[in-house]
Amino acid sequence: MKKLLSVILFLLASQIYGFAQTNITMSNPAALNILLGIYNPANFTPANILNHPDSILNGIVNRVSKDSLWSYLVKIDSYHNRNTGSDTVSQTHGIGAVRRWIYGKYNEFSTQCENRLVTSYLDFDVSVCGQTHHRNVLALLPGLDTTNKEILVVEGHYDTRCQGVCDTACYSPGMEDNGSGTVLVMELARIMSRYSFNHTILFASVTGEDQGLYGATALSSYLYSKNIKIRSVFNNDVIGGVICGQTSSAPSCPGLDAIDSTHVRIFSYSQSNDTAWKSPHKQLARYIQLHQVERINPLLTTPMTVDIIMYEDRVGRSGDHIPFRQKGYTAIRFTSKNEHGNGSGTPPDRQHTSDDILGMDVSSPADGIIDSFFVNPNYLRRNIIMNGVNLGCLAIAPPAPTPLFSFSGDTVHIEMKNADSVYRHYRVGIRSQHTGSLNFDTVLTFTNTTKFFVSGLSMTNTTFLSVANVQNTVESLFSEEYTFQPLGIVSNAIMNWGIVMHQNTPNPFAGQTEIVIEAADNTLMKDVALCITDIMGRKIKHIPIEIQSGINRFIVTDEGLSNGIYVYSLQAAGKRISVGKMTVCR
Repeated sequence: MKKLLSVILFLLASQIYGFAQTNITMSNPAALNILLGIYNPANFTPANILNHPDSILNGIVNRVSKDSLWSYLVKIDSYHNRNTGSDTVSQTHGIGAVRRWIYGKYNEFSTQCENRLVTSYLDFDVSVCGQTHHRNVLALLPGLDTTNKEILVVEGHYDTRCQGVCDTACYSPGMEDNGSGTVLVMELARIMSRYSFNHTILFASVTGEDQGLYGATALSSYLYSKNIKIRSVFNNDVIGGVICGQTSSAPSCPGLDAIDSTHVRIFSYSQSNDTAWKSPHKQLARYIQLHQVERINPLLTTPMTVDIIMYEDRVGRSGDHIPFRQKGYTAIRFTSKNEHGNGSGTPPDRQHTSDDILGMDVSSPADGIIDSFFVNPNYLRRNIIMNGVNLGCLAIAPPAPTPLFSFSGDTVHIEMKNADSVYRHYRVGIRSQHTGSLNFDTVLTFTNTTKFFVSGLSMTNTTFLSVANVQNTVESLFSEEYTFQPLGIVSNAIMNWGIVMHQNTPNPFAGQTEIVIEAADNTLMKDVALCITDIMGRKIKHIPIEIQSGINRFIVTDEGLSNGIYVYSLQAAGKRISVGKMTVCR
């Protein structure tokens, strides 16, 4: 009986979720040649080349249109249901109709810009909710230089769903998840096709995310199988909403109906046991954060703050950047600071329900005019600018360097050799583990030299340093981080207790932060707790914990804490072992 039940469950699962994608093909052979760098750039060179960094920056900032975004969102809302398994034949509703409309818009953008966008479907077969054949919608902007064949990818999934995973009849507007990411990619294709870049940019509208990342998995597998080099992947999912839901997945927002339209989260991968948060994905996030502060915010009426998140995605959730990372590509996810749900479709939250709409009429009596936006066009516009400017920079940037590091005393010496020596213009990003920040604490600039040094480094804390080449004012991605670990420094906590408590990250924080405690083998501790006090020493929280050998991770929330500085300490048997400071900043 158990064997029969297992077979039945297997067959039912196969009706909802397919297994490995097969027959992954490009409908337009010219698109594959562009991905491979086998084309004549002159065929895609505009009459008037716009590729100066300032032209790209100001053009993207000024040309993103709220009217365009509004019209796209209203249109995709009209297709009623965009479930991956929904109708593919109708011209007015279902997944097939919306993907044909997106494909048509990409062709329309190409016509407006000297036919510089090359469109294609990426077809693949897998059984999802009764449908076996699926299509990603692609638009390629060919680069002017085919010597370095790295491309850039910006993606957003266009499918959506209600609470039922395979409900193909419900009204599923999916305006926040993920109409916002869908129109972001479309608007970038419209705007960026006016400009010229050294590297090819792939604008990808993918399907099947809500049932298991199928479209992104097919695309990443296809690119990997063709040995396509990717400089970076930008995934945009839930990127336009500003209102917090009751069940929003951690790390997230403070509670129901809280508003935030000035922060965006970037999720990216690093090893689970890596308390230093060193990875190319985190370096890409730092690159974006740096440009937001230095290049973009000075041009915005409302500046934006980039929150680099320690996790690859929200707790218990996943996104379309993950299949790319699993193939070895550098990939990140942009997501709104506030998210209206955890994907379960649980009221009062709107995510994965028929209530994930653009907004509502709050006037009395009702006049049919949307007065309150759930997907905020101004916030979405700023997130599109963030994506576009950084894509543009990376598409004209030099390659990341491979500097040589050495040290003496409190000084790290850096030498640029071989191809990196031609730039003679470099930026050095510096992070201290003591601050606990995932961002660069300091960025220094060096010119007219290939040898330089950073001195005055802490002799009691670990410091991380990385270098970017600079060409025509544009930075490359930063190199792999070099770890400056002072010699001869031993923590008293490690010597006396066999344990060390690291700085909480992120810090400052809102919502929650993580404290990592590292214990030596055979460490034995009793009555252990994390104690949080204000700066006057008044106890705020006392959190009993258990410590095991190796890495121990503890989440601390800001519940009961107002904005300000707090002292947190690790205590055992009534004795204080280690102390740190944390800052709450909502």
